[in-house]
Amino acid sequence: MIQSAASTMANVFDYLTVLISIVLGLGIAHLLGGVARSVTRRSTTIFYWPTLVWIVVLLVLIVQVWWVDFSLSDVKVWTLSGFASTLLIPATLYFMAFLILPESSDMRAAYFENRVWFFSLLIAVPIFGSLQQFLVEGHVHRNLDTLTKGLAIVLTAAAIYFPSERVQKSFAIVGIVFVIAYVWGFFFHLPQVSRTAEAMVRGYV
Repeated sequence: MIQSAASTMANVFDYLTVLISIVLGLGIAHLLGGVARSVTRRSTTIFYWPTLVWIVVLLVLIVQVWWVDFSLSDVKVWTLSGFASTLLIPATLYFMAFLILPESSDMRAAYFENRVWFFSLLIAVPIFGSLQQFLVEGHVHRNLDTLTKGLAIVLTAAAIYFPSERVQKSFAIVGIVFVIAYVWGFFFHLPQVSRTAEAMVRGYV
């Protein structure tokens, strides 16, 4: 009986993460494919290093989302709204991948053309994360992680408000340092599920 429930729980988690993984994988494929295309067309491509920095940031964020979503295996009851909120983050990152690396040979022009949209969606990511916590777990976390996300929102808003190239280049450096430090500090290890859930998924109970 318990093993049957454990199997069902594992199957539900596996089923739901398929679509999440597909969307995240498409984002990675677009970024890597776009960089490869730009390199092969380097004679006609105008490279812009802040764009390349944000591509790295996006790749880190996409991998981090996939990494952290393992903790969702602890969720016993899923709703459509909870799953939709979970899918919002990968979908947003996928959209951001096209904004930072569109079909253009001029990375600098594309960057400033899409800057406001890109950073607006970057602000939306932690907000969607809090929405996911509320709809999936029933509450929003009040911890250092949430405080750090709030700081990220303030910094990103500054990147929208100040359009000068000097600010944009400075924020690219701040952004990659901030994201790498955040991921390293909070998510270096695979998120732990509860012992009960872990045992159920493995069929040990």
